[in-house]
Amino acid sequence: MADTKISALTAVTTPAATDEFAVNQGGTSKKMTLAQVRADSQVASSGAAPATVASNDSDAPHVIYLLNTADNAVTTVETVMSVTSLVAGTYLFEYFIVWRAGATTTGAQFNVDYTGTVTRMRATRWFGSTGTTAATGVSDGVAATLTGNTVEHHSGVGDNAALGPNTGVGSTTEDQFCTITGTMVVSTSADLNLTMTGEGNAAVTFMADSALRLTRLA
Repeated sequence: MADTKISALTAVTTPAATDEFAVNQGGTSKKMTLAQVRADSQVASSGAAPATVASNDSDAPHVIYLLNTADNAVTTVETVMSVTSLVAGTYLFEYFIVWRAGATTTGAQFNVDYTGTVTRMRATRWFGSTGTTAATGVSDGVAATLTGNTVEHHSGVGDNAALGPNTGVGSTTEDQFCTITGTMVVSTSADLNLTMTGEGNAAVTFMADSALRLTRLA
C-alpha cells in the first residue's frame, strides 16, 4: 500500500468532513481534514450579533460566506456584519439583507466600511419599492402588481459612503429585502464592516438569514 500510486487508489464516493489529507507545513509532514479545508472558504457566524468571521486565507480567488443568525435591533449606527483581518487585495462584496422597520415612515441606511487604507470603493444598494412609475423611496416587502414595481438604488463612491436612508417601508410586519453590491481595492490588512442605522436613529432590525458573499479577486 505504501508504494501504491494515488491514481491507483479507490475513489471516494461521498466526501466526509473527517477525511484526512497529507500536507507539508514548513517542511514538517502533517495532516488536515476536509472540514479544515472548507473552513478557509465557507464560514457561518456563531450566532452572536453582529455576525463576525475572521479571514484566514490570503490566496486568491477566495470566497467567504457569512450568515447572520441573530436579530439585531438597531437604534444607533451599529456594526451588523464584520469580516476581520482581510489582507490587501481586490474584492467583490455582495450583501443580501433582510430587515424590518418599527414604523412605516422609518427607512434604513447602510454603510460599507473598511478600517484600513482604501484605494477604490464603489457600492450600490438595491431595493424594490412601492413605486410603479416613479421612485418613492418606500421599500416594499410584497409587490405583486401585474406590471411590476420599480427597483430603486442608493450608490456611494469611496469608503463608508451612506447608502440611504430610504423614506420608509410598506408595512412594519413584512420582511424588507435589499442587496448591496460593490468592489473595493485595499492596500492594508484590516476589517470590513457593514453598519446599519434607522432614519433619524429610529428603530430598525437587521434580521436573521442576512448574508454576505465576499470574493477576493487578486
